[in-house]
Formats: sequence, C-alpha cells, structure tokens
Amino acid sequence: AIRQLASLNLPSEKAEELTNLWDRMKTAWKVLPYLGLFGKYMRLSNKAYARRFNNPLLRKAIHNLFEPDMVVIFSMMTLAWMHTRTAGYPIGGSMRFALKVARRYQRLGGKTHFHCRVDKILVEDGQAVGIQLADGSRHFADYVISAADGHSTIFKMLEGKYSNPKLLKAFESRPTFPALVFVAIGVGRTFEGEPHSLLFPLCAPLQVDSQTAVDDLYLRIHNFDPSLAPKGKTLLTVMIETHNYQFWQTLYEESPEQYQAEKERIAETVIHALEHRLGNIQAHVEMTDVATPATFIHYTNNWKGSFEGWLITPENGMQQLPHQLDGLDNFYLCGHWVAVGGGLPTVLLSGRDVAQLICHKD
Repeated sequence: AIRQLASLNLPSEKAEELTNLWDRMKTAWKVLPYLGLFGKYMRLSNKAYARRFNNPLLRKAIHNLFEPDMVVIFSMMTLAWMHTRTAGYPIGGSMRFALKVARRYQRLGGKTHFHCRVDKILVEDGQAVGIQLADGSRHFADYVISAADGHSTIFKMLEGKYSNPKLLKAFESRPTFPALVFVAIGVGRTFEGEPHSLLFPLCAPLQVDSQTAVDDLYLRIHNFDPSLAPKGKTLLTVMIETHNYQFWQTLYEESPEQYQAEKERIAETVIHALEHRLGNIQAHVEMTDVATPATFIHYTNNWKGSFEGWLITPENGMQQLPHQLDGLDNFYLCGHWVAVGGGLPTVLLSGRDVAQLICHKD
C-alpha cells in the first residue's frame, strides 16, 4: 500500500474554495487508481490496524508509530511521502524552516513584530479592519489573517460573534492531537550504532500526571542533525503524550514550586530510564529542559496544549475546514485549525490557499 501511495501527488494546485467542476474531475481522475486503498484503510485507525498483528512487538510498534486513533491511510501516506522525500525532517528543526519563510517574507517587504499579543480583531460593518494588541494599541489593515490558535481567534479575539457550522462542530466534538510533556537532554557523548528512534519498555510505569501513566518511552537520538549539539555531544528527546493539560496549567498558575518539582521528577525518571536502556548517560548529562502542556500554552496559546490541531480519525476523515467565517469579510484563517492533520507542509498549503483567495477577490 505504501509503495503504491508513493506515486500519489495529492495536494491541489488551487484552494478548495476556488476549484470548479473541471478541477474536481481532474482530482477524481488522479485519485481513481487509489480508491481501493482508500476504501480499505480509510475507516481503520492505527490501533485497529495494529491489532491485526500477532507479534506483540510489531503490534506495539505500529500502534505507536503515529497517533493510535489516527486513520491508518494517512500514516501510510506520510511514510510514502517520506520515501519520495516530499516530507521529512528539516535539518535544524522547524525553527530553521520557519526562519526561511520569515526571511523570504521580509525580503518581499514584509515586517514582523514580536512580543505583540493580539487581544482583539477589529470589525466594522461586517468587515475585519485591523487588530488590537494587549497594550491597547490598534493597527489597521485591508485584510486580517489569523494563523494563531483557532479557538482563541474565534471565541476570544472575535468574541464568538463569527464562525461557521463546520468549525463550530469541530470545536464541539472533533478530537485534537494530545498535549505533550517533552523532555530534552543534552549529553556529552555520541551514540554511534544506535538508531535515531527507539521505543522501549520501562521497568516500572512512569506517572506523568494525575490521569496519565506510561509503560514505554519513545526516544529520539538526534545524531542525524549536527546543528542541535556541539561536536561530540548529542541531543536526546522524549515525547510523552497526555490529555490532562489542565493538571499542568493549574500547577503552573497556582503552585510554581510544585510545577518545577514535577518537571524535575520527570526529567530524573527519564534519565534513569535512559541509563538503564543505553548506559553511560547520567555522568554525561549537561542540559535538561522539560516542556509541559503549560509551556505549549504559554508560548503558542494552542488550545488544550495540543502540539498540533485536529486529528484525522476514521469518523472525521481528512476533509479540510473553511478559511472564512460567516458574516465577516476581509478575514481569513490558516494553519492547523483549518488544515486537518497538521504538520508544516499542510499548514503552509493553507497559507498558500488564503493568498489565492485574497488574490481572487482582488
């Protein structure tokens, strides 16, 4: 299935709102050879697919390769795109990727303002006319585009006055990607011969928060990216999923000392587990950094501390959400709250679609 999907060039050249009958016919013709695969795997989640395997190790690996509740066809498509190098890991991480986009924007004359949280989107006579920042200053524009958190955009910046049925239904019932406790450890040694990713069982369950315990750790050894650590040293990262973002947000706001203690406890537990699995770790630890769901909320304001947006499940499918809101002109949404599935390529396409919509209107 993955080999067959490697030849599928799915992204459309146009925003969905601009496609006509001929465009849709061309897309249907392009997808026609793959309808059997979509019919077979579109209604199957990763965890349901994993249950088909008798080998317990293989079953666990497939269950944890992507989000367990994600539709398996999307996981297969992701692997196919990685095989064809359409998708992959950018050396330097997403920050370097984002900076390339930002510098291109600046070369074209765009200006970027940091540390300027938007409190309100200004609306006059059913048209978005600008934004109001946290310091009270107002800035006016012909168009307002929000790549910010979708929930805050609609229910705070626009005070819940504008939406559309599809987005409202998504916020009411659609599952999101989980929140994360993300542990980064800088180690003063290298790991020749080790794979870049490991999933290994723990000697005892790790209690992450009041509702979350894990029996395994997913470790990434960043020996493939020399930009993340000095020569002779290595960055190790562990992603632990949780849906209990409230636990961390409450600690962060009401008990900073306990919040810090919990972060240190998890870091120490992870280091101990890595010592047991890899050996020769504790004596070489030079840096630790633990990001919790509260960290994600603090820096990105992402709803529920989710590390992406909407999860693609068998029940909800891959249908993208509208870029515009009913009753509000000159305003557009882009990013992973309208680009279902998330990820850098997907949200970039949503930004391209918004640019096309504005050009078409002008």
